[in-house]
Amino acid sequence: MKKIYLEYDQAQLDAQYDQATLVPDLSDYHARWTLRTKTAKERYQCHEHVAYGKHPDEWIDVYRSNASEPAPILIFFHGGAWLSQQIGLTGNAAEAYVDAGAIYIAVNFSVAPDASLDVMVGQCREATAFIARNAHTWKGDARRIYIVGHSSGAHLASNVVVTDWEKYGLPSDTIKGFAVTSGPYDLEPVRLSKRNLYLNLDQGGVDRNSAAKHLHSALPHAVVAWGCKELIEFQRQSAAFASAWEAATGSVQRVIFPENNHFDQCDEVAKMDGKFTLAILSMMGLKSP
Repeated sequence: MKKIYLEYDQAQLDAQYDQATLVPDLSDYHARWTLRTKTAKERYQCHEHVAYGKHPDEWIDVYRSNASEPAPILIFFHGGAWLSQQIGLTGNAAEAYVDAGAIYIAVNFSVAPDASLDVMVGQCREATAFIARNAHTWKGDARRIYIVGHSSGAHLASNVVVTDWEKYGLPSDTIKGFAVTSGPYDLEPVRLSKRNLYLNLDQGGVDRNSAAKHLHSALPHAVVAWGCKELIEFQRQSAAFASAWEAATGSVQRVIFPENNHFDQCDEVAKMDGKFTLAILSMMGLKSP
């Protein structure tokens, strides 16, 4: 069979970018994420569907405690293969960070096929700029903004962190650190896979929206995580991105989970006292309660 990318033929590459081949039923995960969101909305102040733009998809959910001092902000970008929004799931990881003293903000954005990756990345950047400009509204500290993403949300988060924030009228170091798990950071194999039937990437889209192509020495500390029971391509992408980040900035922490699949890694973002959560809190200067 003809090799399409690395050692993969077309069918093999398609399978490498289809997480359902490993976990076909996500009902248990969704039940947990839904319950955590319900609990978070009951426990904390939750500002729901705060618009950051004019499109109906452009909103954030903000979770905060009653603390009076300005708090660091953690912005989360969800996964879903760039195809699904996570209405009703936005508070999945709120508890682990709000209890530690942070404001937790989940970003909603448009999805494929109606929206291109250029649109999604642009929305996530606009959401982050909106949060930076309006942090005081929720008693947030705009000088302490951190980014987290899982899966396709890790891809979006990685593009947010490499943004030239001075073009948005913000300090170049608006993002003080970021953490990602289980994402594709180089879109070339994605373009060559069946995912491109709905992403419609050309080479320009790959180059613009692959964060691995835009690294430089002034970027902040990164935490890069993955599970050893994920698809091989997701493990390779994560390891390669961590190495590239380290080469560019000298500041990366790898957090590897020997027994976790792709969706277990989303649970790790929310796990109280989990090693990924603790790495994120440490990056933010916080401790688990």
